[in-house]
Amino acid sequence: MKKTRKARVFFLICCLLLSLSGCLPKAEKESGITQKLPERQIAVSEEALYYGYQSLSKEEQEVYRQIAEGLEQQEAEIKITSLSEDRLITVFNMVMIDHPEYFWIEGEFQYTTVEDLTENTKTVTQIMPVYTVEKEQTEEPKQEIEKQAEEWIAAIDVSADTYEKIKSVYELLIREVEYDESSFYNQTIQSVFLEKKTVCMGYAKATQYLLNKMGIFCTLVTGNILDETSSSHAWNLVQIGENYYYVDTTWGSPGYNAKGDREDAISYSYLCCSDKIISATHKANEDILLPSCTDESYHYYKRKGCWYEIYDKERICEVLKRDIEANSQKTELCFQEEAGYQQAVQDIVEGDLIQEVIQTTTVFSPGEQISWQISYGGKDNLLVILWN
Repeated sequence: MKKTRKARVFFLICCLLLSLSGCLPKAEKESGITQKLPERQIAVSEEALYYGYQSLSKEEQEVYRQIAEGLEQQEAEIKITSLSEDRLITVFNMVMIDHPEYFWIEGEFQYTTVEDLTENTKTVTQIMPVYTVEKEQTEEPKQEIEKQAEEWIAAIDVSADTYEKIKSVYELLIREVEYDESSFYNQTIQSVFLEKKTVCMGYAKATQYLLNKMGIFCTLVTGNILDETSSSHAWNLVQIGENYYYVDTTWGSPGYNAKGDREDAISYSYLCCSDKIISATHKANEDILLPSCTDESYHYYKRKGCWYEIYDKERICEVLKRDIEANSQKTELCFQEEAGYQQAVQDIVEGDLIQEVIQTTTVFSPGEQISWQISYGGKDNLLVILWN
């Protein structure tokens, strides 16, 4: 049975919405002794995980820490050192990018500017975040999220290398969490850990949250899908050794998103992939400079031995026959170039190559039947046959 693979790309992104954009700064006069504004302390080990923070200047990092401190305490008003409006938006965005644990805010805020009348008059900006969860209602879900995260992390082999841990988180979230646009708080990790239902932003933030808790660098990337809809989307950037790679957990199971479906249908095309692969379908926003991702040594299909530089019909027939006779659950064929992939589609999907191979096997009795599903159609040059 032929089944066209359709990558699910439903996403409702809520970035920085300045509800009072263009509002006039208030020239409120305040007097008193100048005090250092409260800041969140960031340890060296934490700083290494905060890609947004690292992208800022020293002055902006100070404002970042002030905002982070206020958001953690869910302050109604947060005083920060003044920046230009565009830089304020950028810094606030970097805080949101680095902190998926702040499930009580999705990125909306208002602000005004006040003048601090002291010996050295200076301007201070006052931010009023728009919280989606009341302060008194955050502690219980915070503890529940932490508990679920620890349970999931405990199931991952602590002795595994970085790649295997990333792969485990990728598989775990695909297995445990259902894609559902109707889920509550689907722009935050609350939907993932408490409801087990989310959309792209939830998957990406949960991937980041779990990996960061394990000490693995992972940051949030937002942008658009390169199709006729140009849908907003979210995915991740991870680091293994000195190299960077992209991870899109949402696209791990294209066409098979429902919880409980065959786990062997997971797609690994967007697990630790390079610029070359992801640029065919994803375009990142330009609000933060991303590193080059050129290394392909952790490409799943290369590591598994089902990566083909060219289409060799004889070789593909051998692979199909091997898997059929071994009673394999699936056969994965990933091609380096689109030309090879299209030849495979022509022979396997549109042609009778599988039937021809079955005729050469010796594992079936007369009258015995075999059925299969074929997942294909993406820009990852991947063709997957699920044997039933």
